[in-house]
Amino acid sequence: MIRKHYILVLLILVLMAYSCVVEPDYGPRPVDTFIKYYGISGSNEVIDMITSNQGNLIILGNEESSASGASKDIVILEIDTVGNLIKKKTFDVQSLYEGDSSYNFEITDDEAVRIKAINGGYLLCANFTAKDDNINGLGSKIFWCELDDNYNIIGKQVISDTDYYWEVGDIIKSRDGNIVIAGATNKKEDGDNAIRPEKQRYLTKRSIENDTVFWSKTFGYDDVDDFAIGLFELSDSKLGVIGWTGKSGNQGESGINTTFAIFTDIGSSSSIDNVYGFEFQGDADLDDIVGDFIYTETEDVIIVGTSTSNNSVDPRSFPFLFRIRKEGTLVFKELLISSISDLNSGGMDVTISAQNDLIITGAYYNYEDSISRKTYNDQVLFKRTDQFGKVTNDYRPYQNHFGLTTGDDIGKAILTLPDGSIAIAATMDFGNSRTLISYLKVNNKGIMKR
Repeated sequence: MIRKHYILVLLILVLMAYSCVVEPDYGPRPVDTFIKYYGISGSNEVIDMITSNQGNLIILGNEESSASGASKDIVILEIDTVGNLIKKKTFDVQSLYEGDSSYNFEITDDEAVRIKAINGGYLLCANFTAKDDNINGLGSKIFWCELDDNYNIIGKQVISDTDYYWEVGDIIKSRDGNIVIAGATNKKEDGDNAIRPEKQRYLTKRSIENDTVFWSKTFGYDDVDDFAIGLFELSDSKLGVIGWTGKSGNQGESGINTTFAIFTDIGSSSSIDNVYGFEFQGDADLDDIVGDFIYTETEDVIIVGTSTSNNSVDPRSFPFLFRIRKEGTLVFKELLISSISDLNSGGMDVTISAQNDLIITGAYYNYEDSISRKTYNDQVLFKRTDQFGKVTNDYRPYQNHFGLTTGDDIGKAILTLPDGSIAIAATMDFGNSRTLISYLKVNNKGIMKR
């Protein structure tokens, strides 16, 4: 009897010891148990992901068939939280305007940019270029439309010109029911007398019902390019615009820097126009490119992106995080330097976890496992920080990578699901010019789960 009791106690101790084994920071992770793929034969890529009006997930992307002469189209995938495909819708700008004498576009390559949920449907915006188009010009143009809940087009518009180009960065529906678009153009609007080389931030307010343009504005800094990538409306109806610029930062940072501006509801009289950048080990010549942002319930903005040094000898790349109050006050700015000195990475999107932490996705570039020394190409990044954007010792275990052993994989969008799980939409590269849209579900420690 004593012997049996001894064996039982010994077994319990062994199990307890096993359960307490600490996994190395960058050691082997559990086998991928939840990753699903979608796409056609050819190229498929993720652009954005949101929650649908029905509580499912919408992945916005592009697809291009491997067939000769194929063009790139916009694709919407609606999936449930376990990855089952519910609906798929594709859009080809050329086909949408076929027979329209106002445009009569030639074959177009369409680049999805944003999808936003609104009451009763969605807003979609994209850039497109027309091949061999002598009528409408060859520069980039903006396409945007309103969709119903089944992704049928209710109304659509194009912003184009034979002599100028436009690029869209974001789209919202304002409280008065009209549409505001932010992006960039090389056409200066009336009243803009600044001296700029080519690209300036662009802001316009329009009505989709009667094709009315209420106003269009261009703004930026002299002698440098600017681009607006994000847009939000404050509770006082002022407009917040996030972007990048070639102007030096408020603290003298060179390279490309991040911009945060607040405008009146008519797109003029900027009350705040701040420029933020980073330095790394005394090097202030970094390109700080915005990936995406979150507009919080307290009207703060959390911005994620990639900071890349312009050092030709040892170029480095890291994700960054900003949190900015609507008054323009900087809450924090953090450069997320890897604990592995030679590991470069970039940030594409950020979410707030159920624990109020921040979790970002993006890419590890040319990833190498520090334990096994196994090498990959680019891998999908999972990195968790505290609510102030810091990777303290408690958070170092919550970093992971996902992907294939060949090809360049990148996480493009991330959301926190109602059950606290984390959804990542990524582009996976299978080689031979074949990429697929993928959906990964992980827990808040970056471990795959179902």
